[in-house]
Amino acid sequence: MKRKEFLKGLKEELRKRRDIEAEEVLFYYDELIQDAVEGGESEEIFIANLGSTRDIVRRLEDDNEFIATVKEKNKDVVSDVLSLTVKVIGYFIFGIGAFVFIVTSFSLFVSGISIVVAAIIRTVFTGPFDTYGYLAMLGLGLVGLAITLFSVALFKWFVEQAKPSLLSIFRNTKDFMNRKGK
Repeated sequence: MKRKEFLKGLKEELRKRRDIEAEEVLFYYDELIQDAVEGGESEEIFIANLGSTRDIVRRLEDDNEFIATVKEKNKDVVSDVLSLTVKVIGYFIFGIGAFVFIVTSFSLFVSGISIVVAAIIRTVFTGPFDTYGYLAMLGLGLVGLAITLFSVALFKWFVEQAKPSLLSIFRNTKDFMNRKGK
């Protein structure tokens, strides 16, 4: 018997019993079969060794501890999938933020350097300035230098805050996913 046939038969048997959480049990046996097949066992032989679906449901009725084990195993599997999902979402959010932050820092850096270079070129290659003209070019150059230094400090701060920010994104995403799952 194949996995889908087995699960379909088990689902039909579980429908007769309202006190057993069918989805939990089906998920457990589906994972159990998939793990066995991934471990190199034959699907048909493994399913045959499980016994009939009717016998499985009878065992479930008699063994409350087994149901608790099923729920715990399912919770672990869901937690593993959730943690992977959280990481994917977290890296995506972080990547977008990092891209925006790096582009902003780079554009500020280029703007600052451009202002400094423009002020120097204007001062050197343009005719004689009066005192106010030199002060204006000096002020413009200092503004460009300040923008450049600000962009470098901003980038340095981002690099230092990247890991804590990523961990915070993971934690917040996991909390959000847990709230949605309840």
